[in-house]
Amino acid sequence: MNEMTAQTLLDRAAISDVFHRYALSADTRDWELFRSCFTDDLEVDFTSLWPGAVFHGADVWVAKARDVVNALDATQHIITNHTHDIQGDTATCTAYLHAQHVFKNDVGGDQLILGGYYRYEMVRSSDGWKIRKYSLTVTWTNGNSALFDLADEKMKQQAAG
Repeated sequence: MNEMTAQTLLDRAAISDVFHRYALSADTRDWELFRSCFTDDLEVDFTSLWPGAVFHGADVWVAKARDVVNALDATQHIITNHTHDIQGDTATCTAYLHAQHVFKNDVGGDQLILGGYYRYEMVRSSDGWKIRKYSLTVTWTNGNSALFDLADEKMKQQAAG
């Protein structure tokens, strides 16, 4: 095996590890680990889930994700089937997503499951590979489509006292 092939394999493993840390940190509510997955100038496009949902800056995105996930009772993000197009210190990647969201409520079902894929633009930094830009494309859903709104409403009611 030549050095280029060995480095490509190491890069693929390191990039996939970022995806895994991203999912684990969201599901365990480890927001410091979640933040470590991103460059400061991160751009996130979740318009296929929430119309108009484009976020600029890692801290802005982490705050939004924290609010959404913390409002739910549980989440599980499974990210698989990674593809990697590595060009030196940048990479474009795609990975399938299966995400389960749980919020106990009296209005509808307690779960919303999303399927689709993420498309990532990655950059190698002094701290390893990081996500610079990514988008979510939801291709199917199953369950209570009002789940996020119901959880958000409960959080607002609790904050109001």
